Amino acid sequence: MKQGLVALPQLLALLLLAALTGSCAPALQHLHSASAIEGQEVLPLTTVVFSGNRYVAEADLGLEKPVPLMIHGNARMYLMVTHEIGERLTGGSVAKVEEYGYSAKGKGLIRVPLLRLGGRRITNIPNVPVFDYSADGESPVKGMVGVPFLIAERAAVDFSRDVLILGVRASAGPDQRLLALGYKYVPTTVDSTNRMTIRAYLPILDRTISITPSTVANALTLHRPPFAGKVAMTKDTTSTDQSPSGTYPDIYFSDGIAFEIARVKLSAPATLEDFAEYANVPESDLTNLGMLGYDWMKAHAAIIDYANRFLYFKP
Repeated sequence: MKQGLVALPQLLALLLLAALTGSCAPALQHLHSASAIEGQEVLPLTTVVFSGNRYVAEADLGLEKPVPLMIHGNARMYLMVTHEIGERLTGGSVAKVEEYGYSAKGKGLIRVPLLRLGGRRITNIPNVPVFDYSADGESPVKGMVGVPFLIAERAAVDFSRDVLILGVRASAGPDQRLLALGYKYVPTTVDSTNRMTIRAYLPILDRTISITPSTVANALTLHRPPFAGKVAMTKDTTSTDQSPSGTYPDIYFSDGIAFEIARVKLSAPATLEDFAEYANVPESDLTNLGMLGYDWMKAHAAIIDYANRFLYFKP
C-alpha cells in the first residue's frame, strides 16, 4: 500500500477541506444522470497530489468537520484514519500496537462509531487501523477506505466523471451501454486477503502476471526484479522513498513498458521498485507484480466496478 512520504503544507490541507465542504447538490444530480454505471448514490471525488495523484471524498465521522478520506484501490483495510483523527474520536492518544506508518506514534487500533459517505451510514466499525502518512502527522488526507469497503458497499469508481458510486446495480455480465460507448473490459478477482487483481500479458517477460487496478499514484508500477536487465530503466537518485514498514527501496523509471489486457495492446511509463522490500516480506509472499494507478485510469477514462468485478477502460 503506497502512502504519502513527505508532509505537505498545511495550507494545502486547508484549501482541500474548503473545496470539499462546498455545496455540491446540483452537481450530484448531473453526475448521477450522466454516469452509465447506475447506483443508489453518486458522490463527487476530488483529486489531491500527495505522493502522486489520489482521489478523496469527504466523510462524516461524527466530528465537527468532514474528514477527507482517500479512495484507495490497493488498500486491504476497510477503513483507516490518522492519529489526528483517532485522537479526536477517542479523546486521547491511541496506544501503539506495532511499528508501522511514518510517525513515531506507530500503528494503533480503535473503534469508529460512525462513517457516513453521502447518505450511507455505517456504525460501530471495530479494529480500525490508526497511523500517519508523515513524520509530523501532517497530510492533506486524514485516512482512507479500501477494497473491503468498496466491495461491501457495492461501489464503482468512475474516472471519466470523477465520482464514487455506491450501491451499484448487480449485473451478471459487463455493462452493454459502456461497451457500446467503445469501452473494453477485463474481469477482476479478489483474493482472501482483499487484494483485487486483473491478468495482464507482458511481452518483455513473455508471461501473464497479476496486477492491481488501483486508484492512486502513477500510471504503472511494477515489481522491479523480473524486469532487471530486460528493460531500460533509470534510477531515481533523489528519492527518499520510505515504506510504512520502514524500508527504503530504490526507485527506477522506464519511459514505456508494453502490456496487454483484454486483448488490447497498451504501453505506459512505469515506476519500478522491489515490492518485497517495500512490504518487508519474503519474495515468495508476493501475489501480484504490478499496479495500474490513477494516471493510467484517468488517461483511459476507466471505471472500476467493485460490485460486479469488472475494469472498464477506453483503449
